[in-house]
Amino acid sequence: MSSYAKDLVAQCIDIAHRTNAFSEAEIDVLEEVLRDWAVSKGKEYRLRLFFDDQKVGGFVIFGMTPMTKYAWDVYWIAVDPELQGKGIGKSLMAQVEREAVGQAGQAILRIETSGKSTYTRQRSFYKSCGFEEKGRIEDFYQLGDDLVIYAKKISRA
Repeated sequence: MSSYAKDLVAQCIDIAHRTNAFSEAEIDVLEEVLRDWAVSKGKEYRLRLFFDDQKVGGFVIFGMTPMTKYAWDVYWIAVDPELQGKGIGKSLMAQVEREAVGQAGQAILRIETSGKSTYTRQRSFYKSCGFEEKGRIEDFYQLGDDLVIYAKKISRA
């Protein structure tokens, strides 16, 4: 991994830590995904970044869902806490949408998240981006922590 990629990975991990939205186990998985991205040059995961004065201010990681023609998973999205509320997350999500639709003229985006009350802000963000709750599996992650599935179907205008 290049020193530039290592630096990007470190900056993304730092943002994820500072959001206080992710557990240590989730941060470990994020780091693994980012390392996979750096090694595979985006083959499985796509990383898009928002820069604030030459440092990473936000990021989104997404990729095509295996065995589908136009379905995509949004795996991670995070914005530096000091920059939240300025439209950066929505801008990153719009970039995902443009790229996904650009592949096949249409796309289904899927996001899986926690149903815990501490994730209310994240779920509200997904809804504000036009995602709809499509399913819920109770106690999926652990007792009292549901898996919530959001999706959004889009096509070229």
